[in-house]
Parts: sequence; C-alpha cells; structure tokens
Amino acid sequence: MVFMLIPSLSKSRAGDFYFASVGQILNLSQVCQMTLITHNSRLTAILILGHGSSVKKANNTLREVAEAVRIKGGYDIVQSAFLQFEHPNFAEAVDILAEQDVQKIIVHPYFLYMGAHVTKDLPFEIETAKKKYHNLEFILAPHLGYHEKLVEIAVERIKSVRSSEAETEKRRNGEAEKETNPFTDSPIRPFSHSQPPSQHPIEAESFRLIGEQLDESRFNAVELPIVKRLIHTTADFEYADLVRFGNGAIETGIDAISKGADIIVDVKMAEVGISRERLGKFGGEIRCFVADKDVRAEAQKNSMTKTAAGMRKALPFLDNSIVAIGNAPTALIELVRMIKDGNARPALVIGVPVGFVGAEESKDELMKLDVPYISIKGRKGGSTVAVAIVNALLMMAEIRRISELENQRISKLDFSNR
Repeated sequence: MVFMLIPSLSKSRAGDFYFASVGQILNLSQVCQMTLITHNSRLTAILILGHGSSVKKANNTLREVAEAVRIKGGYDIVQSAFLQFEHPNFAEAVDILAEQDVQKIIVHPYFLYMGAHVTKDLPFEIETAKKKYHNLEFILAPHLGYHEKLVEIAVERIKSVRSSEAETEKRRNGEAEKETNPFTDSPIRPFSHSQPPSQHPIEAESFRLIGEQLDESRFNAVELPIVKRLIHTTADFEYADLVRFGNGAIETGIDAISKGADIIVDVKMAEVGISRERLGKFGGEIRCFVADKDVRAEAQKNSMTKTAAGMRKALPFLDNSIVAIGNAPTALIELVRMIKDGNARPALVIGVPVGFVGAEESKDELMKLDVPYISIKGRKGGSTVAVAIVNALLMMAEIRRISELENQRISKLDFSNR
C-alpha cells in the first residue's frame, strides 16, 4: 500500500494510512497531481467508492459523480464501486480495472465522515486486493470531510425550499412561468403516461430530443428503441449509421430472453452494467469467466488474452445464449472461430468491441456468419454500448411479457352479460 503524505495534513494515524484532519481536505485533483498522473496515461485509474444503498436508483448518484470526475478531471479511467448493497463492490471494481491493465489505482472514499468504513473497512479491502494483485499500487485519497463548498451546498439546498414554496404559491395563482430546457431555451413538453414509470424526467427529455433529431423512418419498430438507446448512451448520432442488425437478431434475442437464456459477457464491466433484476424475471443468469484463476492460467499457458480464454471456458454455456462482447476483439475472434467450427450456436451475438487493433476486423467476420447478430461497423463500440443493447432487449422483452399477460387477462373476462 502506498500513500502520498501531503505536508499540510496532520498525522492522524489509523492502521497504515494517513488521513486529513477536519478542515484540511485536499481535493482529488491535487492528489492526482502529486502522484504524477498524466491525462493521457491509461496506467492510472480512479476508483470512487461510496457506501451503497438497498434503493437501487439511489446508487446512480455515485455513478454520475464518477462520470463527472472523469470528464472534469480529464482522466481516462474512473470506476465507481460500493461497500454494501450494490455492485460492483470494491473487489469487483478492482477486478474490472485490473482487466484494463492499469498499474495504479487512486481510491477516493466518497464519504462525509471518517467513520469505521473509512478507517477500517476500506483499508481491509485494499489489503485484500493487494494480496490478489501484487503488481497493483493503491493510493488512498482523503474522504470528503468538512469543506466550505459543502457548507455552501447545504445553504443552497435550504434556500431552495423557500424558493420552492414561492413557486408553488405562484402556480396556485396561475403566475408560474413555463419550464424551459436550460440548454435550448425551448419549452419542456409534459411527459406522457405512456413513458415507463421508472423513467427520470431528464432521461425522458433526452429521448425526446433524440427523437427530434433522428430520422426514425429509417428503422422498424423493434430496431428503433435500440438505436435510440445507443445514441442516449454515447451522445453520438453516428451510431444510427453504424449499427447493423442481422438474421432476425432482435426478435431472436427477445425470444431467447423470454425463454430464460443466459447472457455471456467478455468483461466484468459489462457484467455489472446489465440489469440483473430484469434478467432474473425470466430466469436467466449473467456469466463472465475472465477473472477466474483457471482462465488466467489458460491465457498464460497458450499466450492468449484472458478474454479469449474466458470465451473458450464459456463454451458449455454458449448454445442458445446471448453473447455480448464490447471490450475485447480477441474474445469475439475466439467466439467466431468456435461458431465456424460448429462447436457453438448462440441465439444472438452482440459483437461491438472497440479499438484500433482487431475490432473492425472481428466485427466484419461476425457479420459474415449466419447467426443472428447486432454489431457496430468500424472501430466504435465498447462495453457501455454492449450493455445498452442488452438492457434495451431486456426492456423490450419485459414490455412484451406485460402485454401478453394483459391480453391473457382480457381474454378470460366474461363480456356475455354486458
């Protein structure tokens, strides 16, 4: 364990770690600068660790913070993790980062207080991770603690209550101004009851804006939700031109999910992004073998990547499953080889690896096969793209099941006396 001791910090020692005293908080950017991180280096990753909540939606806040840190800090790799209740936990997040061959992980505890989680649980997690990954260097950044900016935020939140009360009074008197999109100054349309009840207003507004700019006539009714989800995930309209659907991919994928198909993924990042809750309703499981010890041994023995070795281990589960590959071209190449050899017949292949080496070629080989596939032409793609496609299929399968159940209910009603 390595910790950079900053001169202005007090030596409040807990185990083998030094922590900032109250009122002496350094921000993450300062710690990163002192550890000589360059924005162009992919050797160092940032891990933002939160407590975690049993309320699933509450955990999205930490993910939003991690993404904001990545953008504002200009860091290549920022990963969120949770101590309790949610995935990925600390160990799983370290596995995800280790797969990306990082050499150093800066851990930032997104905690307000220096309680037992910061002083005991987190050091234990780090020491456990060090035993598994001997070559990884861990640097512990200070927790949030006291900061004037946090005080300002608290005051802002309190003031907003009074502002909200005033706005409510205006609405009662019919004096409220129409809400506008802060980015376009155009009125925000009221959200219809046809939207999913779990959809956040910002997400709904995002999809409305996508619909305004996208030529929806280019896609059929089952393709369009996936295309929109891809654009929403990437903020890149070019995906509408690059996405490819082959051999009845979407219908086959939805049917496979409805029958309880497993989903095989190449890396942990994809595993934690897929909705286990939705998949579990159909009886399917998510399987990822890349971090297994025997897979690492197989990769070293045969001079192959861990993702390719993981796909080889997945062979007994491939038939009638959905395979989603977003990170590793070598995993897709291995899968294509097994399909060509007649050893595997997945129900659907989502082949969207990203990169400059092998990504485009592996996808071209996939699209030559007679298996159902969804792919992205060219170099673009990634685990987030694979996850977006899978989750879109899961939502479509869930909507179809709800519709079928409702039709069954209606068909059983007796209208003879009405």
